[in-house]
Amino acid sequence: MNDPRTVFLAFLTSVAIGLLVGLERERHPESKAGIRTFALISLAGALCAMLGEKAGSAWVLVAGLLACAGGVLSAYRADGDASWDSGTTTVVAAVVTYGLGAATWYGFEDLAVALAIVVTVLLHFKAQIEGFSVRLTAKDVASLLQFAVLSLVILPVVPNEGFGPYGAFNPYHLWLMVVLISAVSLAGYLAFRLAGGRAPALLLGAMGGLVSSTATTLVYARREGRPELRTRRRP
Repeated sequence: MNDPRTVFLAFLTSVAIGLLVGLERERHPESKAGIRTFALISLAGALCAMLGEKAGSAWVLVAGLLACAGGVLSAYRADGDASWDSGTTTVVAAVVTYGLGAATWYGFEDLAVALAIVVTVLLHFKAQIEGFSVRLTAKDVASLLQFAVLSLVILPVVPNEGFGPYGAFNPYHLWLMVVLISAVSLAGYLAFRLAGGRAPALLLGAMGGLVSSTATTLVYARREGRPELRTRRRP
């Protein structure tokens, strides 16, 4: 990366990422790292990535990471009244922000910005995420794990090629339909559970249709035979 404009854009993006994450942390008085600290951490990630690349050593990048994480962690250790739960979140966020800053130097600006938004969303919606997890039962968690196995473990290893006459049978496409049906069914079930049995069928059908109209049709056809999953109607 020798173009001055590209270098400037990388550092500018790293600062913007730090400001975005730091803005969310600044809203929490117990946080020992705010908007300026996170901007500097992200900038340090890009700077250490540049120096490490020029020096031909990854230890510069590692040393910068240890220094930034250690600095934030030391701030919490020095304050005996600090909340360790919040401290853990802030330290991990600082480590991720440092990595995102380094990613901007290596040409992954778009990915770094997208991940920064995801990190900020996770930090901001802490109460909602925790409330969602509290509402889940053991059956709900088991259903989520089953779907994860279907989509993230089995689907990637299924052969994506045609078999039989004219290559009409494709195991990957067949299993993908299984995953889509499971996804629509799982989304409908979770919405039904979280809404206390008041989830509007029209809304679920519209959302499922955006993914796969065939899968949604099959799910609702099967759902008609399961009274416990039907939306409760007022008399």
